Amino acid sequence: MIEKSFYSSEETIRYPNSDGLTLVAKVRRVDQARISRDTKDAVLVHGLNNDKDEDGSFVNLSKELSKRGFNVMRFDFRAHGDSEGESENVTIRGELDDLASSIRVFDGLLKRPGRYVFVASSFGAASSIIYVSENLGKVAKLVLWNPVLDFEKTFLKAETPWGRTFFNEKGYRNLELRGFTQIPETDFKIGRPLVREFETIKPYLLLSKLDVPVLTIHGTKDTSVPFSVSEKYGRPNSRSLFISHPCDHQFIGMEDQVISETVSWILNSS
Repeated sequence: MIEKSFYSSEETIRYPNSDGLTLVAKVRRVDQARISRDTKDAVLVHGLNNDKDEDGSFVNLSKELSKRGFNVMRFDFRAHGDSEGESENVTIRGELDDLASSIRVFDGLLKRPGRYVFVASSFGAASSIIYVSENLGKVAKLVLWNPVLDFEKTFLKAETPWGRTFFNEKGYRNLELRGFTQIPETDFKIGRPLVREFETIKPYLLLSKLDVPVLTIHGTKDTSVPFSVSEKYGRPNSRSLFISHPCDHQFIGMEDQVISETVSWILNSS
């Protein structure tokens, strides 16, 4: 299934992760005639209970980056979108494996090692930050949209309304009796292994130690992920930038502006 455009083609690919689950991605590669030494590579990393489209934002971002000479991959984590897996088995380390598996496949398609720009939305920030910290030199720039940086404040002792809807007395009882808590109005189950990781993994501390350029964009009215954490940790070094907008978690009404800011920063930051 290949969609042709003037700038590049987008194709659907399927490949296994290290656990044998099939992952699905959309890859947009620059036309051979347009490849140059300036051709760059980007991976778009979606959030929890979302998918490679990220409510359409990643579709549009992929097209905009492609127009500017980027090869782009956007993929579904295990148990999300078109990829295999059960949600209650999702873990951060598992998502990190999915990300690493996707990059290995992308390197193979490009027939060279990529030095990537990551754009990570919400929960996708965690695996992305860990990957950058464990693979120095592989990622040139990191963009974070409304990132989950503190699991305690987002989930375990939620400071925003969304987390309190399933990390509450009923949710913790379900964790004890059934092994999971469920995000309301969805089929997504957060299992005990992921909750145990929430207690030990601190993305904000890892982010604070990164020396790659980081762009963080966060809505001041986010009711899912605490804005205050991004405000404190979202600019980890002098080459980084923090932008806030008066909007909620999905950037509703400001999607085009956020994409424009993202593309501009990727192209012009150093």
